[in-house]
Amino acid sequence: MKKFFTLIAAALLSSGAFAQSEWQNLVVNGNLEGEQDPMWSSFWCHDWRQGVEFAEGSGQQYDGNGQFQGFAEIVEDPTDPTNHCARVIIRTEAEADEAGNKVKPDGQTSLASWDCQFLIYANEQIPSGKELRMTLRVMAEKAGMFETQAHQEPGNYNHYQLFGNINYTTEWQRIQVTATIDGNHTQESNGKWMQSVAFNLSTMTDGNVIYFDDVKLEMRDPKGPGVFEGWFNMLRHGTLSNDPVQNYTTFTGRDAADGTDKPARIVDDPVDGQPALTVAAACWEGTRQEQELDSDGNPVLDDEGNPTYKDVQYWHKADGTEKTTIDDWEAQFFVTVPHKFIPNSKYRLVMEYRADVPADVDTQLHNMPGGYVHWEAIGTLNFTSDWQELKIEEDMRSEGKGCQTIAFNCNKLKDAPNNYYFRFKEFSFNTADVTFNERVLGEESIVLPVPAATKEDGVAVTLNFAECMKKLETEDYQGLVDDAHALVLQGINQEDEEEFSALLSSTTGLALDENGYFSESGNIILEFDPDGSAEEAKLTIYNMGANFEGKKVPTKLAYAYNGWYYLFNVTLVDEAEWASGVNAITATQQHSRGMFDLMGRRISNAVKGLYIMNGKKYVVK
Repeated sequence: MKKFFTLIAAALLSSGAFAQSEWQNLVVNGNLEGEQDPMWSSFWCHDWRQGVEFAEGSGQQYDGNGQFQGFAEIVEDPTDPTNHCARVIIRTEAEADEAGNKVKPDGQTSLASWDCQFLIYANEQIPSGKELRMTLRVMAEKAGMFETQAHQEPGNYNHYQLFGNINYTTEWQRIQVTATIDGNHTQESNGKWMQSVAFNLSTMTDGNVIYFDDVKLEMRDPKGPGVFEGWFNMLRHGTLSNDPVQNYTTFTGRDAADGTDKPARIVDDPVDGQPALTVAAACWEGTRQEQELDSDGNPVLDDEGNPTYKDVQYWHKADGTEKTTIDDWEAQFFVTVPHKFIPNSKYRLVMEYRADVPADVDTQLHNMPGGYVHWEAIGTLNFTSDWQELKIEEDMRSEGKGCQTIAFNCNKLKDAPNNYYFRFKEFSFNTADVTFNERVLGEESIVLPVPAATKEDGVAVTLNFAECMKKLETEDYQGLVDDAHALVLQGINQEDEEEFSALLSSTTGLALDENGYFSESGNIILEFDPDGSAEEAKLTIYNMGANFEGKKVPTKLAYAYNGWYYLFNVTLVDEAEWASGVNAITATQQHSRGMFDLMGRRISNAVKGLYIMNGKKYVVK
């Protein structure tokens, strides 16, 4: 069985109701292939390199502690000598101690995360109210995390939070994050402005080497809210979701005895035996006598001169630490979504809840779990030992702006052990207020050269749906690739969800003209064959005789499941443009079954380097 997809007419792919300004790129030399030290560069760093020579007036310097502040170092990519990237070497805490110039937070002895920084210096100021998008590739010798800040110029700090914390691994990965700039970032009330993004890289004590490449910093006017069109449920996997928080965790818990936030525990409820999320509260373990002391630390004596004593309640955490106080938030349960709450926009929450022992539980607004913002979210819930259902449909309160979490303070009852149980059915928002990026859980990029050949000599690549299925939380491969879950988009702005609404039908193929638009007499045919395993789906391109010389056409193949999307970014490139500079080797011509590296491994994402296709060697520059 084969399935063929046709793009719906381009007239269906645009709508004035969703028009928005274009992204404006604010960086110079984003691919890091330019000069090492131009007089103007968008990429700076603060590190501890020595012996850097720089021109007078360039803005580069060594500060009073011997820290270099200037252009980032451009080096060969350690995974590809034909590519260049920025490198920052992060010193260890021991090296900072030995050098005697350790950068420390106020009142602390630990190494500050801003001891080493990588900075993007935009080529113009970024005003409050603008939407900012940052795209880059990052890789390091050791996996870790860096913080992002808003600066005026590099090193002139404005605000500690911009895009949040960004995780990286030991392999190149593409990161894209967005933020709306406000008065905290620009510090306009203090006569400042924002023009730089800073990465605080010293977040581990044993040092690291981090590489950056293909950096974009883009600005535009924000898109206004759309027309109310229904609801979009943010609970991807309901009660059974307990992913790590950076992977769109919906549910996080803080058991009181442990005291750390982690994915919520899933248990079989002792009442009905069905799965439920749970968090355990703390209670007093006992009471002991403790001598009373006055404000000066002296014993308090009674009228006869004898020491007085008072009753002190106590309990112990999992690490054995004794505590004599129990706060309401000693045990907390969090529901978090990858969508920032918008004041006065409608949301809907449907859940069930109960406890071993009846208790009242307050709710709070947090930005992320533990990041308190406001004392009231949805009021106080009266937990009983029987399951109750809560249904809320109302406007988000103004204090919820920018929040993503509702917190339940579960330690109101302190005289008896208690377990609280939750089951969530829906946490929905107006779909017009949920952006395209919030729905996309992952993407892969594929390059398909358009051959000057007939249909019989099509070029195929493999689509690996394993990661797609993992992100979308489904094991039904054939169901996923069925027409009902597939969309094709060509040359669109990713954030425009009206352009994301063209569903496919099962017809005769995806026909594109040489500009990437739908055409009844299209000359380029994409054929998708999902037969076989999830790792071996085929996407084949045929040239039907059109003049495709010099063309480069982006097309997007998307798969939707329960309202969440996974993208395959397909770029159609003229074969002569894609392959240049390497002489062909003698080989038997055969129907292509994909692209391979020089070790014979099939590849689906052609980065810079040498490849074999149709028995020939090609170089991607």
